[in-house]
Amino acid sequence: MRASVSSKFLDFTKPLEGYVEYMYADIKGLVTVGIGNLIDPVNTATSLPFVDKKTGRRATKQEIVAEWNLIKDPRGTRGLARKGHRACAPLTKLRLTEAAIHDLCERKLNSNEANLKKVTEFQAFDSWPADAQLALLSMAWAMGPGFASAGKWPKFRKACGAMDFDAAAANCQMSTTGNPGLIKRNTENQTLLRNAAAVLAGEADGFYNRETLYWPQINAKPVAM
Repeated sequence: MRASVSSKFLDFTKPLEGYVEYMYADIKGLVTVGIGNLIDPVNTATSLPFVDKKTGRRATKQEIVAEWNLIKDPRGTRGLARKGHRACAPLTKLRLTEAAIHDLCERKLNSNEANLKKVTEFQAFDSWPADAQLALLSMAWAMGPGFASAGKWPKFRKACGAMDFDAAAANCQMSTTGNPGLIKRNTENQTLLRNAAAVLAGEADGFYNRETLYWPQINAKPVAM
């Protein structure tokens, strides 16, 4: 991915996901931490450097598993998925440091990029405008990097394969049913893809370049004279 994308990704996604240093249950009941980082199943949590909130002591594997099971609440007796992350704060004794969260996010971002490039229509990803790269990575952050595999999202994939980012913008809407938090992300993704279309339309005349991430600016296509 372009340097402008990797350097700004967390600034882009943090307002959309929130920043939570302790374990919580997301809207689907999946255990999550950081900036929307799923740690479900439990083995994805035990590899992380959780520390005691009060002392900063490194947590043991047993402590991490116990807290994960508490938040997972398999019987649903606490209803944590419906209550939001703040309901989990008084229940938790462990947290991740800011450095650990940033490391977790960086590894997830790089892994998502590698998996997205396995989709035929995304294989030219490295040549895309920065705004288009950020849009695709944003969708993968929300849905997982396999969201467009196995024939899914055909119109979006076709548009991306042709680098028709106006068409991609028209076909990038994620379902917000049961997850209204995606409304804002959908809007941002459309802006990014339309920006990318403007970059391609204006780069030959020197208006834009693919390396630059123009978000949060809204690009306009040059007007033919």
